[in-house]
Amino acid sequence: MTNKRRRKTSMVDTQLVEIYEDLANVEEEIRLKAAQTLLLKIAPEAGLASQQIHEILRRLIRGLCSGRKAARLGFSVALTEFLIQQLGPTASCPLFAIPEVIEVLKTETYIVGNVSGQEERNHYFGRLFGAETVIKSSILFYTIDGFQSWSQVLDLILGLAKRKLWLREECGWVLYCAIQDLSSGGHDFKYVQEIIDKVQDNGLTNTPEGVALWIVTSLEFPQVRLPQGIWLNENPMHRKEKAKLATVLKETVLTNLDDSGADPNVSQNGVWTSKLHFAWNVVLGRVLSVQSLESSKDLDLASFWEECVDRNLFTDLSSNERKYWGFLAFQRAIRDAPAQSFYIIFSKNLMRCLTNQLALPERYLHRLAEKSVKAILLRAKEDASVALPALECLLTPPKGQINFDQATKTKTVEKLLALVKNSSLRDLVIVFRKLIWRPGTQDQKAAASRRQLLADQLVNIVRSRLSTDDNTSTSSNASKGFEDILALFAKLAYFTHTQSRASAERSEDPLISTSSMDMFKSRISSCLTLLVTKSSNPAFFAHHVVCKIHSWEKSKEPCISSVHAYDAASVVLRKSWKVLKSIHLLEQSSELKRRPVLIAFKLLFSLAILQVYNFDADAVGVLEELKDCYGTLVKHKNKRAQGGSDALIEIILSFVAKPSLLFRRLGQRVFSACVSTVDGAGLQSMIKVLMTKETISGQEEMFDRVDDADRDDEISDVEEVEVIDCTTIEMSAQKDHNSGKDSAECLNNEETLFSEVQNIEHGSDAELVAFDAKLAQALKNRSTEDDRATIGNDEFTDEDMNDEQMEALDEQLGKVFRGRKKVMSKKSQKKGAKETIVNFKCRVLELLEIFIKHQNAKLLTLDLLVPILRTIHSTSSTLVSAKACGLIRTYTKVCKGENLPNAIDTDPIFDLLKKIHNQATKDGSNAYNSSCSQASLLVVKILVAQDRENLRRILLIYSETQERALLDPRCGVKVSFFSDWLNWCSSFVNTTRKKAT
Repeated sequence: MTNKRRRKTSMVDTQLVEIYEDLANVEEEIRLKAAQTLLLKIAPEAGLASQQIHEILRRLIRGLCSGRKAARLGFSVALTEFLIQQLGPTASCPLFAIPEVIEVLKTETYIVGNVSGQEERNHYFGRLFGAETVIKSSILFYTIDGFQSWSQVLDLILGLAKRKLWLREECGWVLYCAIQDLSSGGHDFKYVQEIIDKVQDNGLTNTPEGVALWIVTSLEFPQVRLPQGIWLNENPMHRKEKAKLATVLKETVLTNLDDSGADPNVSQNGVWTSKLHFAWNVVLGRVLSVQSLESSKDLDLASFWEECVDRNLFTDLSSNERKYWGFLAFQRAIRDAPAQSFYIIFSKNLMRCLTNQLALPERYLHRLAEKSVKAILLRAKEDASVALPALECLLTPPKGQINFDQATKTKTVEKLLALVKNSSLRDLVIVFRKLIWRPGTQDQKAAASRRQLLADQLVNIVRSRLSTDDNTSTSSNASKGFEDILALFAKLAYFTHTQSRASAERSEDPLISTSSMDMFKSRISSCLTLLVTKSSNPAFFAHHVVCKIHSWEKSKEPCISSVHAYDAASVVLRKSWKVLKSIHLLEQSSELKRRPVLIAFKLLFSLAILQVYNFDADAVGVLEELKDCYGTLVKHKNKRAQGGSDALIEIILSFVAKPSLLFRRLGQRVFSACVSTVDGAGLQSMIKVLMTKETISGQEEMFDRVDDADRDDEISDVEEVEVIDCTTIEMSAQKDHNSGKDSAECLNNEETLFSEVQNIEHGSDAELVAFDAKLAQALKNRSTEDDRATIGNDEFTDEDMNDEQMEALDEQLGKVFRGRKKVMSKKSQKKGAKETIVNFKCRVLELLEIFIKHQNAKLLTLDLLVPILRTIHSTSSTLVSAKACGLIRTYTKVCKGENLPNAIDTDPIFDLLKKIHNQATKDGSNAYNSSCSQASLLVVKILVAQDRENLRRILLIYSETQERALLDPRCGVKVSFFSDWLNWCSSFVNTTRKKAT
């Protein structure tokens, strides 16, 4: 039984009781305040008796054995300060000696009798904390008898380490910190020598704690004598000792303990803990500081990591507990290792285990693997220079995987790409170039898939940098990175290595396939789509791409160009290169007013040349027209021909007609730059598109030079588009190129156009019924009454037919199915024609919106009102109608005050007003009637702004229209047309009166 201590009957000091209670409080501030109060109470001037001081010492040591709240933390702080006050260098008259403190510590932490396991652990922890407080107080290093007491304290600590395996690491940590404190305090090395001797005597040299103590001693106290024969050259970090070091760090039993001078009775720690032993931090810190030199005998990071981590903790035979430690070591290394060491840390077995554990949430170490990934991202956020090495390690086979994010179901690579600095983009492109050439597989399909994934990631880099840098990337280091990305795509898309060269240098493994080359061409369009929209100089990157291709063609690269321009194109290309070069030189030296037009032509020439390399059938003709247009509008500006603007508009229309987001944005940028040169002939070219019927005949009239087969093979930024329409094209392109407003617009376009296509398909049921009837007649399943009377109840089978009847039946069935095929083909053509024309009209309306916003003060813009109203009335597409109505609203909004056109002759404007009223009398939707009313009131504002007397003629026109509405039953004008007019009149009167007053 336990010998219970008798409660003393002396007077209880309630203040001390409160202090002891506060020392166990979980709040650190309360604990520190209680310790300060205690020190004031036992100060020499307080005049406490020696017996009271001894009782406080005993009570503080007993408090270390308490597991209540934060008692050990509070009492250890109080005891440390208590010992410094009573026995420190400034103590005047100590009331007790150091040996008494050691004796009280032994007595109060000694276990008497049969106690519970928890109480036993509390006493062991109390003894360890007590020994630590004695060391931290430094009272052993200032007195004569301190060294003897130092030896006793070491015996207490090492006795615990040897007796209780689960306390060994904590005991080793106390001694490790003691050596560091002795070094910082400048104390005699004999204290450290005593530690090393005691550790060897207790047989703990070949343990993780012994290795940590050995390393810190050799660094801080080189004069200390280390045990002989334990490690080669008395250095556990020797290159030849890496296998033994790995075994020790794994805390497994060594087979040669007797030869090493260790105690064979000391068992290794059989208790696994979920935290990494502190010795790993010591060893890692040591190897990270060692330079990898051939002359150095110390173990470097590469050798250590391969032997101690990759081969010991991450092999196929390693347990989950070993792998757990391995992940903790990896996180520790990631936190402190320099960037160049990442290529060592991301070892083969570790990467395989990391990928496997991340792949499935039910894996044992899935959460720890996620923490490892978070450690990588956290380090990259703190130090952006490590993002690129980490990416290369994660993606480069055979250690990494190009599809790491897909294999692990994470966004690690995506997040790291966002953390790469703009100044490192060029190095990142080099890494991606190596990965594209060497995708780590011999399978052609797998290689193509990985190359496409890498290309998509490069496109995402361009997109993310443009969206986050607020259009400043093109003038910063990111611009150089974008140039390298486009150059890489161009080299892969238009050039290919020869088979012999590839076999000799293994530059590609396997070779770039034709489908991959086409994919890279589309990625060029994707990047240019983004850069044309966001860059301040939209022609810069397109010009860079074609110049790179041209320079590679002329140079003696170990590549063969995949571009073989036919003879007719080669002549045009040579002339176009000369024109493009002159435009580039003019742009550098021209004044600001001419520069936008030059940039527009530079962009047009660059993309037209690129289309020649893409084998576009129309590209050569476009180049010839561009050359003539440039000579008319820019080169010979003083002798401008009348058709220059018209030719430019035709070229822009040829671009926006293509099913490509790039060319749509190209057309808008070029049109914006040259909008001031647009004349009536150019507007008529766009109006002609709006007036085109949305039928097959309209398509043939508009695209008579376009072959359907060529259209299917066209290379653009729209990938795998089966049906060319405004929605499919937009939605396909949105995945790679668009965001924000364009995304919402295309989604609305999809819904609208889908409903329109459904209208075309309403007749499919009737056609199917007719087809069934013809098929039944051919099979003689719909018998007449005479047939049924003749046949009777017998069943009709193919056994009753002879060969002639079978041949006749085959002929009839062939006719039926051929007819069905013609019907379906015709229906598909109608659907495709409608989608194509609707798409083209939408693009033209977008161009007209640009024209109206920039040229609303010109009388020429008024010529658009009637054609736009006719488009709203005639189109069967609600999408086109909505865009045209929005165009009228835009015109009325921007045409205000000083922006109103100024006309000397108002008769043409009155004629325009009559035409608008004539359009309003046609039956149409409410949106159409509202647009007519808005257009009419816009013209009224322009006329009234010229002269208020024009109101008289305006009233006559409105009265004539109202008369037709009342008397002509065929007049479709709605009441809202006149109510809008009356509201305007009321507003005009009120405004006039306010001005008059």
